[in-house]
Amino acid sequence: MKEETKFGVAGCPPNFWKSSYKRDSVNNPLWLAGIGLDAYEVQFTHGIRLTRERALILRKNAESTGTALSIHAPYYVVLTSTKKEVVKNSIEMMLKCLEFASCLGTNKIILHPGTNQGNARDAMKRCLDNLKVIRKNTDNKKTLIYVETVGRRPSYLGSLEEIIEMCGELDFLRPCLDFAHIYAYESGALLEKGDFRKIFDRVGEKVPLGTEEMKELHCHFYPIEFGEKGEKRHKNYRDDGYGPRFEPFLEVIAEYGLTPTIICESKDAQDEDALRMKAFYRGLKDGKIQ
Repeated sequence: MKEETKFGVAGCPPNFWKSSYKRDSVNNPLWLAGIGLDAYEVQFTHGIRLTRERALILRKNAESTGTALSIHAPYYVVLTSTKKEVVKNSIEMMLKCLEFASCLGTNKIILHPGTNQGNARDAMKRCLDNLKVIRKNTDNKKTLIYVETVGRRPSYLGSLEEIIEMCGELDFLRPCLDFAHIYAYESGALLEKGDFRKIFDRVGEKVPLGTEEMKELHCHFYPIEFGEKGEKRHKNYRDDGYGPRFEPFLEVIAEYGLTPTIICESKDAQDEDALRMKAFYRGLKDGKIQ
């Protein structure tokens, strides 16, 4: 079966909670399939609030609908920390995430690397060293860790260049390209197709364009408000004047023949904006948009 670009959401949008699916998040894949979406990033951002039994139900619902699952690790995982207790707890939480990845049948865990703790080079080394410990101590060697580009500077590890470098160091790391974060980090620089081409070309230097790893990138896309230090808050496309715009991004996706998973994190409108992106993309593929 030919791989195709997938569009989906992070967490359960407000429209899901208004639906007839008994307000139970394990039914989110059923609801998503009903509205035409096929990817769901399970949010463990504030902790793992899912039993293994319910994880298996979620997996069954995802498999029955062809919904691609991924996990976003907790925000309080800080593998760059200089504090032994924080690192110990972070490693334990990542090992639990890997256990739940097996339950859910996904091979993707999204991770914020952590704060710089004063020095970006030292922070990166600590992060990589701790990732090696996690890899050594898990039985789940199939799941990959997708390190996410960050939207704040300069105190956070995770610029595009840093993410690319980290992925070049460990073979079980992949980039999670959060284009809203890149947009905020670079003060609104993603405006034209050429801006997106530069990002894909730069990533492609480490992961050659055309390889499976490059074709199947994991991306976050939504509009964002930013300030002097980068990201301030997520917005949605009902709000005027916020970027990045998805049209040039999707045009480059189609141009390069990539088939990523695109997760929308728009504020209270993940599903609506994901459907906007999918409709535009389908128009491109069908030749209805030139």
